[in-house]
Amino acid sequence: MSRLALLAATPLAALLAACGATPPPAPALPPLPAGPVATAEAGPPAAWASAAAMGETCDAALNAAESIRARIKDAVTPRTIDGTLALFDQMSLALDTTNGLTGITSQMSPDAAVRDAGDACEKRIQKFYSDVGLDRGLYEAVAAVALDGAAPLDRRFGERLLRDFRRSGVDKDEATRTRLAALNAEMVQLSQDYSKNLREDVRFIELADATALKGLPDDYIKAHAPGEGGKIRITTDYPDFFPFETYAEDAGQRAALYLAFENRGYPANKQVMADLLARRAEYVGLLGYPTWAAYQAEDKMVKTAERVDAFIQEVAAAVRPRAEADLKELLVRKRKDDPKAERIEVWDRFYYAAKVREEQYAFDGRQVRPYFSYPKVKQGIFDLYGELFGLRFEPVKDAAVWHASVEAYTLYKGDQRVGRFYLDMHPRDGKYKHAAMFPLQVGLSSGRVPMATLVCNFPDPKDGDALMQHEEVTTFFHEFGHLIHHLLANRSRWSSQAGMGVEWDFVETPSQLLEEWAWSAPVLQRFAKHAETGEPIPADLVQRMKTADEFGKGVAVMRQVFYAAYSFYVHHRDPKTLDLDAYSDEIYGKYSPYPRVPDSHVYASFEHLVGYSSSYYTYQWSLVMAKDLFTRFEANLLDPAPMQRYRDIILEQGATKDASQLVEEFLGRPYTLDAYRKWLQGGAPKAE
Repeated sequence: MSRLALLAATPLAALLAACGATPPPAPALPPLPAGPVATAEAGPPAAWASAAAMGETCDAALNAAESIRARIKDAVTPRTIDGTLALFDQMSLALDTTNGLTGITSQMSPDAAVRDAGDACEKRIQKFYSDVGLDRGLYEAVAAVALDGAAPLDRRFGERLLRDFRRSGVDKDEATRTRLAALNAEMVQLSQDYSKNLREDVRFIELADATALKGLPDDYIKAHAPGEGGKIRITTDYPDFFPFETYAEDAGQRAALYLAFENRGYPANKQVMADLLARRAEYVGLLGYPTWAAYQAEDKMVKTAERVDAFIQEVAAAVRPRAEADLKELLVRKRKDDPKAERIEVWDRFYYAAKVREEQYAFDGRQVRPYFSYPKVKQGIFDLYGELFGLRFEPVKDAAVWHASVEAYTLYKGDQRVGRFYLDMHPRDGKYKHAAMFPLQVGLSSGRVPMATLVCNFPDPKDGDALMQHEEVTTFFHEFGHLIHHLLANRSRWSSQAGMGVEWDFVETPSQLLEEWAWSAPVLQRFAKHAETGEPIPADLVQRMKTADEFGKGVAVMRQVFYAAYSFYVHHRDPKTLDLDAYSDEIYGKYSPYPRVPDSHVYASFEHLVGYSSSYYTYQWSLVMAKDLFTRFEANLLDPAPMQRYRDIILEQGATKDASQLVEEFLGRPYTLDAYRKWLQGGAPKAE
């Protein structure tokens, strides 16, 4: 650091004291701007009301953050933890709620103009973060704070700030920093373009008549009456797609729907993805990293790209024999329908797995659908999680929401109000098509209340009984696990240690753990009541479902290995010589249990390439820890004692420690792969 920079980073009082002078009274500073903040009573500002409202909210947040940014660099600001570092966190908090609101507006608003306004605000916020990461004045202010002897959480916060500055390129020359800022803006725009192209591209097939629905559950057939011209439309939205692929006997129509599903976003997203890969490679090259995959691994549990590569190969080798055995059994069953069949196609995967489970394991997935109506599943999850975690969920009447179907709830722990969340659970035009938890605001030890939105695409009660596949029930358990994690992680004063600020390859572990409860008869019988008779789901039916689920595990995990490999290696290649279609053929050939469908384009519809980028491996990495953690619960899934200990040790601590430390504290030992390997190879039946 230069002498001038050192002087600028030294508090005025210290300089005067060194000269033997008496410092003047500290000047009165103006009040610290807060930016838009959500409160437990009122909820977040209704930025979704209009494009203008989103713009005004965005302006207020950025103005507040910019004001604090200037305050940090002011020479009168003490270079201390409670001075510079506290102000830095306040700067982040000034944008926190509005950044969360951009997700609601851009991904969920039914108004295209509001969605565009959300995208525009997101770009502005991301530009601000990019500018902050490249601001040498800010960096020098943070670097001047002494961390020796600091409290552990304070030291952790300061050290990670310095790490993130370095990873942003703050130490590069001005020309490089200018290019990094431009690349950052371009990457944000390309990511938005990709998501928008996919979100707004709902495709469909049309069936000539109801005979093409043969094999599908009655409730599905009733919900798909012929439309204009007598044709039946089946869309690529999840409630249409997955049951059709599982039960429709017409293989040609299954293939047609699958191809439509795989080609969402194509052809526009082919160029978008190529451009995004090129920008990412240039960006990390300027920072001194060999590939984007290496850059992304550095701040995760895995640490290096080499370890990701080794992990993918390890899991692939372990699961490949079981996947090949599954495929042989599926092909035997397919040849009963088509003696000339030579292989299992991807549109066969759900259909013939269901046939094998029905014929060899006495389980038909259509048998359980009547027990899983969406309203009962939702209330069942509320009741279960409430008891296990010691929580209560109370609806917020007349809450401002962005669509009539959205519900608001307050989360209580005892009599203490600890959070608010929203449920946006059914498909509609222009809405996010996957399932995810969108953070809205982090919670802090100071009392700042966390908020989040759960977004899914489950059957809508307004369209009938809203019966769910068991896979959808499991997804609900999973995503609600993310929600609970975000809302409970509030023990720190620092925003980056709150919510789901843990290493990204641990972030799936808490939600994967909670999927286990979706397979327990005593758990399911609490809420899985038949839509017509009201009888709880029989325990023997749940047991058959669990036993049958063991079949197909090999191909299911191999499919996850394929996605992990696809996302990782596409970011570990030189984009200048990368042909996405040739690359797809290569990765399908090496890792996919199914051949690539001609004229399909996974790179156009695989949205994790935008959000997770090279890190889709985290699903299996996280599952290793989830399976190990589950060993502490399997004796009795309805015992709240281990769950509340888990809540206290892992969830509430958030990112105050490394994830491996949290897991070791809970287990009493470092985590191992033993439980994961046992599960992968069959292991014991899932516990009650």
